[in-house]
Amino acid sequence: MRRHVPTIRASVGARSTFVFLLALLALVASCKRNDAANLLDLLDVVPRDVEVGDHIEVLGTRLPVTEAKSAKVTFDGKLHRPGKSSEGEDAHIVIEGAKPAADKVSFPLSDAIVSKFCGLGDEAVHTTFRGDVIVEFAAASAEGQPVLGKVVGVTLDFRSPSIRRVALEKRSSVGHKALDYLGIAIDEEHSPTAGGLLVSGVVAAGVADKVGVGAGDLLVSFNGVSVLSVGDIAPENGARLALLGLKRGQATPEIRQVSMSGFKVSGLPSDMLAALLILAAAAVVLLLFMAPTAGIITWVERRVSARMQSRVGPNRAGPQGFFVWMADGIKSIVKEDIVPTESDKPLFRFAPYLVFIGVSATFVVMPFGQYLIAADLDIGILFVVAVTSLVAIGLMTGGWASNNKWSLLGGVRAAAQVISYEIPAAVSVVCVVMMTGSLRMQDIIQAQGGMGDMVLAQGGWPWYWFAFRNPISFLLFFLFFTTALAEGNRAPFDLPEAESELVAGYSTEYSGMRYLFFFFAEWANVFVFCGIATALFLGGWQLPGVTPGQQEASRWLQAAGVFVFLLKAWILIFVVVWIRWTLPRVRIDQLMNLCWKWFVPMSFGAFVLTALWILGTSPSTHAADNGLVEHGVPLIPLQLQTGIGVAMVGVATWLTVYFARRVAFNVRESRQPIHVNPFI
Repeated sequence: MRRHVPTIRASVGARSTFVFLLALLALVASCKRNDAANLLDLLDVVPRDVEVGDHIEVLGTRLPVTEAKSAKVTFDGKLHRPGKSSEGEDAHIVIEGAKPAADKVSFPLSDAIVSKFCGLGDEAVHTTFRGDVIVEFAAASAEGQPVLGKVVGVTLDFRSPSIRRVALEKRSSVGHKALDYLGIAIDEEHSPTAGGLLVSGVVAAGVADKVGVGAGDLLVSFNGVSVLSVGDIAPENGARLALLGLKRGQATPEIRQVSMSGFKVSGLPSDMLAALLILAAAAVVLLLFMAPTAGIITWVERRVSARMQSRVGPNRAGPQGFFVWMADGIKSIVKEDIVPTESDKPLFRFAPYLVFIGVSATFVVMPFGQYLIAADLDIGILFVVAVTSLVAIGLMTGGWASNNKWSLLGGVRAAAQVISYEIPAAVSVVCVVMMTGSLRMQDIIQAQGGMGDMVLAQGGWPWYWFAFRNPISFLLFFLFFTTALAEGNRAPFDLPEAESELVAGYSTEYSGMRYLFFFFAEWANVFVFCGIATALFLGGWQLPGVTPGQQEASRWLQAAGVFVFLLKAWILIFVVVWIRWTLPRVRIDQLMNLCWKWFVPMSFGAFVLTALWILGTSPSTHAADNGLVEHGVPLIPLQLQTGIGVAMVGVATWLTVYFARRVAFNVRESRQPIHVNPFI
């Protein structure tokens, strides 16, 4: 036995050494994997506000697109939903089959992916994801290691479809009917998120069974369309044949031809249904809000101007003369419509409607509330700038088509004035877009709910509004408001009309309803630019101390947000009326000098200062040891930014109090009787 002891000890020692070497190799391999895990240079995730149909892109540089056909994207963080705990729900959502490129990795948001974030069916709600986004590329060979990269601290808003939900449900119902006709049962729960529907069963002797479709197959395309959801199974109405793309295991997809001769689709196509719903929502906004608003503004202006001139104003039609705007509208409808003999009749008739379209189209993207918006376009503010340019074209067309020299002068003045003042107004808007990083109206409003990482978490206090964010944006607010007055042909910039020198300017030859359309558009434009100013600079529908999540969870808070938005807009409307009946009209040369010698240089100077402010308030970045990019402290810390905002609110309050005292002093010195009660 003693002769065998060394052998046993030797074997035990060899085994220990072998285990130690295996552990060491495993450690080294894991270290290599960790090193390989940070080889990707990822920069950002865009866009930050998405819904079904959008594409999420993870931006990067020098990605290994040549070695990989697809990538895996993982969302690791917290999901925050309205009415839920502020701590959020843990999320580890993996998206397979993302498409890589040299500078990005992208994938479309299908119903299945959005449901993982927002929930299913009627329980789907707006969800905010906060956490890390990880992109992983599989190894190029069996012996190689996968590589991955990470974007840290990402915030993404996933929106459940609203108007589009009806169209999506309609499209999904058509897809289910088509699958029933083919005799295919699918397993949506276990279908891959990268696309495709997993076939769980096939009806014996059915249409699909006859062409060899079986359980376990993956339905990847239908009539050439990649299948991302059941809604993509949409046969053409009346078509006899359809092409199914099937994939079995790792094999290449095969195309099978199936008969659809007995399948019929009833009702409107889903795309047409979605378009009709959007048009209906826009029509409701225009007819039920724009028309009464423009009329009510005329009544308010006549009453306010009368009180400023020690008159009563309209008081016959309805209580306090409130229905006088309806009486004027009816009178204009029944009034004779005269078209001058020597005018360009088609253009003469079309010009008022062109002006009306340019103003009314802006109401489509007006953010009255958190969800009270006809179309929340990704380029909302750019849409506003674009369609309002139609007003200048309409005024110029009406003046030229009238064949009247006074009308032509009014049209030329209108075009020169609008085009000139659009430059500083557009630069002011660009400065706001720079501070926000988005062209969406709702994004601009939500960016005024906090600073830095606390956006959407603090509530829309006044010192977070762009009007008071810093001295530059404070001056930009007044610059935008003044240029908007000029663009809207409001006094003291009403040179295109100029009754004392041009009779009525571009509208001299118009009568009846077409004459009213010009001024109807002008009064509606007053609300438009006051509403845009409210959204860009005054926090829009945000409630002080109430976060968007809390507001979304309560219908009363949403209604309060609409009320706050309208209140801010109407205060600005009152200021517009006040200015018209206070300041005298300027000359045309003074008007153009004010724009080109003062406002244009000021706007570009503000643009440069805004860029410097953004650089000073953006967190610095530096490369970490693990290959990731870490964010440091901004040059101007958040506490100082908040202090500057509070100081600007104090300055605005002091200016308001000083102005009120001067008005009270002038009223006392005039020794005129003042009637505070507006209802006389």
